[in-house]
Amino acid sequence: MRLSDDRDSATRAASNLAPCLALGTILVVAALLRGWNLAGGGVIIPYYFAGVRSMLQSWHNLFFNAFDPAGFVSVDKPPIAFWLQTASASVFGFSTASVLLPQMLEGIAAVALLYWLVRRRFGIAAGLLAALFLALSPVDVAVDRSNNTESCLVLVLLLAAWALIRALETEKLMPLLLAALLVGLGFNVKMLVAFGVVPAFTLVYLFGVATPWTRRLAHLSGAAVVLAVVSLSWPLAYDLTPASERPYVDSTEDNSMLELVVGHNFVQRFVRPVGFRQRTARANTAPDTAASIQGRDYAPAGPLRLAAPPLAAQIGWLFPLALIGGLAAWRQHRHAPNREDWQLAMWGGWAVVYGAVFSAAGGLFHAYYLAVMAPALCALAAIGVVALWRYFQKRGSAPLWLPAAIVATALWQAHIVEGYLGGTLAIGHLWLPAALIGTAAMACAALLWRRGLSLPVAGVALAALLAMPAAWSVGTATMRGTAGFPSAQPPFLTDEAATRRGRFAMVAGALTGDPKLIAFLSDGRGNAQFLLAAVNARLAAPIIIATGDPVMALGGFAGRDPILDVDAFSKLVAEDRVRYALIGEGSQGLRRVFGENHQKELTDWIRANGKPVDPALWRSAAPEDRPRSAEAAGAELYDLRPVSSGG
Repeated sequence: MRLSDDRDSATRAASNLAPCLALGTILVVAALLRGWNLAGGGVIIPYYFAGVRSMLQSWHNLFFNAFDPAGFVSVDKPPIAFWLQTASASVFGFSTASVLLPQMLEGIAAVALLYWLVRRRFGIAAGLLAALFLALSPVDVAVDRSNNTESCLVLVLLLAAWALIRALETEKLMPLLLAALLVGLGFNVKMLVAFGVVPAFTLVYLFGVATPWTRRLAHLSGAAVVLAVVSLSWPLAYDLTPASERPYVDSTEDNSMLELVVGHNFVQRFVRPVGFRQRTARANTAPDTAASIQGRDYAPAGPLRLAAPPLAAQIGWLFPLALIGGLAAWRQHRHAPNREDWQLAMWGGWAVVYGAVFSAAGGLFHAYYLAVMAPALCALAAIGVVALWRYFQKRGSAPLWLPAAIVATALWQAHIVEGYLGGTLAIGHLWLPAALIGTAAMACAALLWRRGLSLPVAGVALAALLAMPAAWSVGTATMRGTAGFPSAQPPFLTDEAATRRGRFAMVAGALTGDPKLIAFLSDGRGNAQFLLAAVNARLAAPIIIATGDPVMALGGFAGRDPILDVDAFSKLVAEDRVRYALIGEGSQGLRRVFGENHQKELTDWIRANGKPVDPALWRSAAPEDRPRSAEAAGAELYDLRPVSSGG
């Protein structure tokens, strides 16, 4: 009897240990993809990187999210993600690795949290698959290796989902208020993007609890109040501070953080005029894919935007599994006593709302926005795989769902890969899509004809379907570090494709300032408050990163903000607070976005009253021998001291 008990205990211990080992392996994979050569291979947006260096210098700069050490202008995003980056840089020293570390940890934590959320109601297998899918999600690997804010947003929204699930289970007010609080924190990570989960959360709670309707509505009203208070606390504190005591709000006309919320970070990104959308579509569409023409992962707005290979490769490799499996899971759980159906609705609503918003977004759009969809799609795909497997083990027509999902996913992946064969991938060509479809077909045949081998065959089929997202994630993890915008990329890029991506990365600017320029400015600065006045933050960022000295971005990020007029700037010059001004950009594309014409009155005054400095005195002779810098792109340096000294 005792021997039998010992065997039972050993069996239970082994059954408990196996999921822990599996989860540990998945987390190791997630950590390797997100942490491999992070210091040398991470993607840094110089604008945000300079902001962290500035925030390290004072509590004032930290609270107001200052871009420059003097607190002249802010960063154009809320502060929470940058506060975490600044804290890391404060502990470990200012470096690319210390600033990227929080995103890496947030990404790993999101994988673990998604496992826990899915496992609680849909089982260990579903939880492990959800964690694995998120660990291998290419766009999430990309953002978790960057200094962007999506990693923090994803983690905060997953925490909000946990609180909502607790509210569904307990039907109590406090978990719902906690969910609202966490979404409000998400608002202070990336503003209105965080509200994409609100419709799904609201409907799920409204119809998913069994309390009286009056109580449900009262609870939701209380949650709305918490959401509004937490969301607006920092923006209102910012706007209520006198303008003279805080930085100018970047990317605004009226120096208002609320304007930034509604204007630059909503209207300009998602609601642009039809004419603008048409011009953008013409500029970014060609007979080949936008990725191979533009060097970026982009597709024009429209119902099929997310089906375009450049964007589907970021996040959509398992979309048929999520769709077919999600429907199968809904059918299986719709009468479940523990409200699994409403948790499915939460994940489905999360994915649908963000998918609709991103498909329709006609303004500024980057592929990394899609990272916020990944948890929902991964959860649906994982829950769906388990549901399809259970149906497959039954008799009748339901077993055909699993082979159909495998074939549909393989065909979908072949469509994505074909979009990259025109001059982007150095391998693959026509055999890669054929291999995907052939493997899926053989797996389905084996599933239907050899039921005794169904489990290993299903495992092989799943591994084959994960090969492409894994390849894109590995390609992203092994790419050479650069300044730019995060985006997943495949391995084995052609030289031409790598060059195109490098050119697009230049839009973000440079991490390294020209050392000759920095030395020249430092030698001639004297007692001036500002080391330099640059026409935009793209020119200012590498100087701030290199020196930590105040550099004035006259027009904010893109050089469009009306921060100073000519009288105010000339007064600063007369007071010897600024001596040098750097204006101008090189390429035609950069001039359209960051060009000096946005500050024409100021640049005309600088040219009329300043003295051009011979480029031989401040520009390195061979910029190609060092990392490309923003100021190497044809900028002009002016000495304004003759004005201040009456010369």
